[in-house]
Order: sequence, then C-alpha cells, then structure tokens
Amino acid sequence: MRVTLAVFQLAKLGGKERDCLAVARALAARGHAVTVLTTAAPARPEPQLQVVVLPTTGNANHARTTSFAAAVRAHHAAARGDALLAFDRVPGADFFFAADPSYTLRYSGLLSRLMPRRRAMLALERGIYDVTAKSQIFFLTMRQRDEYVAAYRLDPARAAVLPLILHEERYAAVAARDDKAQIRARLGLAPDALVALCIGIPAKRKGFDRALAALAAHPRLQLILAGSSDGWITPRIRQLGLQDRVRVLPYGADVVDLLSAADVFLHPAREEAAGVVLGEALLAGTPVIVSGVCGYAPEVARAGAGIVLAEPFQAEDLARAIGEVIDRLPEFRQAAAAESARLQQVRGHWLATIADKVETLAPRAR
Repeated sequence: MRVTLAVFQLAKLGGKERDCLAVARALAARGHAVTVLTTAAPARPEPQLQVVVLPTTGNANHARTTSFAAAVRAHHAAARGDALLAFDRVPGADFFFAADPSYTLRYSGLLSRLMPRRRAMLALERGIYDVTAKSQIFFLTMRQRDEYVAAYRLDPARAAVLPLILHEERYAAVAARDDKAQIRARLGLAPDALVALCIGIPAKRKGFDRALAALAAHPRLQLILAGSSDGWITPRIRQLGLQDRVRVLPYGADVVDLLSAADVFLHPAREEAAGVVLGEALLAGTPVIVSGVCGYAPEVARAGAGIVLAEPFQAEDLARAIGEVIDRLPEFRQAAAAESARLQQVRGHWLATIADKVETLAPRAR
C-alpha cells in the first residue's frame, strides 16, 4: 500500500513531528511504501521513507497552513496514494492524528468570523471534524475525544482513542540506563538528596512557576527545571531565594536519566492535551504529581503512581501533594515500578493501533 503522511514542519521535531516519524517508520516496517509530505525536512535522513518538501504560499501562518493542506491533497492525488494520514489539519484526509487543541473550543463569537486567521483555521478544522467529513480520527485521550464529539456532533465510529504514546528510544534508554547513584553522580546530586523534576516548554504553560512557589514549603527538596530557557525563570529563582536548591538545565536527550535521578516528577501544567512526559516518567519508575487538566493524568491515577491535583489549581494543593509523596515515597515508588513493568508489556501498541486501522480502513481496503 502507498501511504502518504503529512505534517507541516517536520524539521521542528516536537511531539507531533516525532509521532509522525514513528508512525511512518512503523508503516514502512510493515512493508508499505511511505511518503512524508512537509514544508521543512528533518536534518537527519530517513532511509526507509520518502520525504517530500512542498512549497507553500502566503506570508501569514494561516495562509501557509491552508496552502500546505491544498498542496498535500494535490500531491497525494497525483501520486495515486492509497491512504492519506495527516498530522496537521488537511480537509479530506482519510485519517487524522489529533495532536492539537480544538480551534472551535478556543475561538467563538464575532472575532472568529471577522479575523482571517481564525476563520481560516476553523475552516481547516471543520474539514476534518464536521458531520459531512469522512476522516477517521486518532485521539490521544478519552477526554479529548469527548470534547470533539460534543463540539462537532462527531460520529464515535470515526474516533479511535490511542493507547498511551511512548517512543522506542525511551524504552531503549530505560533498558540501557545506569543505576540511580551513577546518574546522580554525573548530575552532581548527592545520593541521599530529595529531588523533584520539571520538564517542558514553555515553562509557564508547564507550571514551572507553580513548582518554584511550592518549593518554599519543603526546605529539604531540590528542584531541577529542564527544557526551558524562558527569561523569567532565573530572576524568579533569585526573588524566591532558591538559588541553592534549583538547577536549570537545557532540554536534551537525557530525559530518562533526569527522570531516573528524581524522586518525584512535577507537572502542574496549565494546559496539556496529553502529556507524553507523564508516560515517560512512569516508564522510568518515577512517581508523578500532575494537574488535572493534563490528558494523561488518569494514567497516573489508575496506576496509583502519584497524585492528580484537582481543578481549578490551588497552590496549597501542590505543596500538600509534594509532602504526601515525600512521606509515602516507598509506596509511590513501588506503584511506579509496577506501572513501568506494565508499560513494557504494551510496548508499541499505539503504533500497531494506527497501522491496523490504516490497513483496514484505507480507501483501497474498504
């Protein structure tokens, strides 16, 4: 089967782009001819895939996005592809990977009809979700699916909720990691230090400021903030007098090492459609404290491997949850270790779910 995947800017290599490449590789491994359409190719070549860079027109982002969608449809039709799976909104795609929040749920009122950007982005979204559309849609979480079903009267038969997404490189990193003492030695952390960790970009959306504020209630706790270089972070640390207890690190490939070195992973995010990093923390065997807005928060609650904060967020709830995890750390570690073992058993299930659907429901197969 000739399968076309489309993602606007593959060179970005954020979560959506990494997911696209993982799906493309999985389909290629099943023997399909896979083409990935994008406007910016990754720096590293993908030998199993054909990556095609499409030109777009327009100066504004919404104009380029609309142009990309049209170019994708034209290329797929000319190549006589058997299935089109889009990771950005491409009306008419056979399959859609719903990685982004809904424009319909964010935009409303007169501005949505008058502002060109909002009008264009809503039109692209309706081309995927509207009752007249035919796209099969992969959702990250049940909550996300239910929001779109309500917003668009979406036929549930067109919706599939994926198993928790974890990438193969994370499994490999967990298998190859050193023990906790060795990792801490490399990071300059004492073996008996009590360490919390935040990872994410941008920092305020991921709740770094909330974690810093909660640190005042726990004078023994050290905090690592990884991934964001936002300019407000260092001044806030100084303002709170936390220079001796907080370390700021750039985002890198050592995510599993950081998670393995930490006693607790803090993710008091303000917005998070899913939160793959929550699954990564559980795979590393690290207890999690997470805000209830995060799509994968129910995974933490189900495993008993941490605490899900109630919404709306209250600063005292986070401080209290940190204290509870510290007091019951052996119990939470045991639950996280059990969840890590379970995740090993479902390795690759999200990719198999997508590949099975594409093979079964592609236009050629129907």
